[in-house]
Amino acid sequence: MVEQAKSGGVWRNPWRLIGWGGIAALMLTPAVAMQFTDAVNWTVGDFVFAALMFGSVGLAVELTVRAHPAWTYRAGMGIALAASFLTIWINLAVGIVGDEGNPVNALFFLVPLVAVAGSLIGGFRARFMAVAAALAAATQIGVMLYIWATGQGFPIGVTAFFGTLWLVAAALFRQAGRH
Repeated sequence: MVEQAKSGGVWRNPWRLIGWGGIAALMLTPAVAMQFTDAVNWTVGDFVFAALMFGSVGLAVELTVRAHPAWTYRAGMGIALAASFLTIWINLAVGIVGDEGNPVNALFFLVPLVAVAGSLIGGFRARFMAVAAALAAATQIGVMLYIWATGQGFPIGVTAFFGTLWLVAAALFRQAGRH
């Protein structure tokens, strides 16, 4: 940090430049693709939504890196952010059960909501983050069981993938809380 201050500011940090530059590149990708193919057809609303999603994740990473020096906490937050982002993005883009128009897909939004609510209630302290991530995993399983019990599908693969991400995040937060 001292070296960054001497060299002219935090924007000279290569990881920060890579992160925000990567977000900018991801945002430009569909704009460029739209010039060459009709298969990509984003609206202004799509770009605004993507900017909000990517910007929120970027901001959360920035705040986490500044607030928590423990690599286990940072890794747990990275995994939790990835799980939340992917759940929302996939669900809105193509849907998890059936297509994006299937109303049962709305239940999957409960998973990141539980994680965020638990994190806020616990003040983003590591031990509460571990509980929030474990509750997100339990919610993921509960959503799958509800969908299965009502005969609307059996999203076991999605549940195993996201449930594992949430449990790994919980373990990392738990480890960070021990220090």
